[in-house]
Amino acid sequence: MKKIIVFIFLFVSINVSAQNDTAEDTTAKPAITAIGKPDGEKTEIKIGKEGGSIASSDGKVALIIPEGAISKKINFSIQPITNMIPNGNGKGYRLEPSGIQFNQPVQLVFHYDEDGAKDSMQLLMGIAMQDNTGQWYSLRKFTLDTVAKTIIGNINHFSDWSKFDAIKITPENGRVKVKKNIVLTITGMEPSPKDEGDGELVKLERKPKKTIWKVNGIQGGNASVGKLEFVNSFTIGNRYTAPAEVPAQNPVAVSVKLEGLNWFPNGVKGDKFNNLSLVSNILIYDNAYEVKIISSMNGMAGSELGRVTYKDTGSFVVAINGKDTKLIEKVNKNAVDKLDYKGKCIITLLKAGTGNVHIIGAQSIQLIPASAAGNAWIDIKFKRVPTIFSLLQAKCPPVGKGEWTTTTTAQANAMAAAMMPAFPQQLKFELKEGEQTQVIGEEGGEIYVKYIITQLKDD
Repeated sequence: MKKIIVFIFLFVSINVSAQNDTAEDTTAKPAITAIGKPDGEKTEIKIGKEGGSIASSDGKVALIIPEGAISKKINFSIQPITNMIPNGNGKGYRLEPSGIQFNQPVQLVFHYDEDGAKDSMQLLMGIAMQDNTGQWYSLRKFTLDTVAKTIIGNINHFSDWSKFDAIKITPENGRVKVKKNIVLTITGMEPSPKDEGDGELVKLERKPKKTIWKVNGIQGGNASVGKLEFVNSFTIGNRYTAPAEVPAQNPVAVSVKLEGLNWFPNGVKGDKFNNLSLVSNILIYDNAYEVKIISSMNGMAGSELGRVTYKDTGSFVVAINGKDTKLIEKVNKNAVDKLDYKGKCIITLLKAGTGNVHIIGAQSIQLIPASAAGNAWIDIKFKRVPTIFSLLQAKCPPVGKGEWTTTTTAQANAMAAAMMPAFPQQLKFELKEGEQTQVIGEEGGEIYVKYIITQLKDD
């Protein structure tokens, strides 16, 4: 394993609209952070010498225990935790039991989605573990599959494990009001030069020969899409200033091309990847509202499962701009890790679903002008999509002297998909300052949906 160091790229610019040469200085320090805290439902399963597998409650991580890796039956668990590693990507995961010794390595599989695969970012991912002192170490070798969207490594001990990005632009997604500005920073992670061993990660102290910054494809930006201005700081890449009006293409894409910086994917020196491109999507707003959605719904899983409640969240932003009003920053977070189950069965997640909150866009948006008596309103009808619950397996105790039974929620899920559209379906609210809330149903009831509506303010 190799010690990880956090480093900062320094960019020097004589003319922001021209290519920039980089400075020679870097700063570095060991990556020591606080320990992550539980952030989701723990999954547990007993596995014996014949081997087996266990998945995290959110479906993002799996452990594959090969036959012969252990000599007796052991209770394995995966606890999602907050990801404290610099440049962290997604949640972290606590694998237990700690201190276990394997006869042969076990396989740790991280799954990533389209958000984690944008641009060249998927080629910059790595796997790291944290010891009990807070120090992070990189995995020596791993396999990155950009088709299956997995990153896989063999490990021989349990600890807190996370996925991280070797190079990252911050923020990856941001917001800024018209005429205001936001600072963009580029940071990276690399193994310590003092570490030894095969399969070393590329030494990322090496800086790009040139950097090219663009806004919506325009080098340096302009008055219509916003401008870039270099800031002479040890931690800053560029400052973006928003235009006076919301641009037609919004959010804007602020990109940087790092020419001449080489990276070797898959954790070993093999196929060289260079001229990395990073993108930060910045929402420009003048009058905009964020809508957060919290929902819970009782699953139709059958009486043998007892009560299964699915909890889900999501959010979006409504950018008010006359006829060009639209939904942006759509976020769907199927919170499988918040599944609430009360019963005697043993529940195992087989496949994550899209959940009971799923935002794909608007079917229609109507702006209702203000009257003498009050403010303007907005009425949104959403494109409808089915509710796709996560597929669960239940092992339930016998009734009387019978045997344990195993069943899945496949049939109930199919019924839900056919009968119940996901939320939101329609939302109407007043365009005013302050927080607004709208509720469907009662908390703890069969269906509960809460909308929290807030006008965006200057950061």
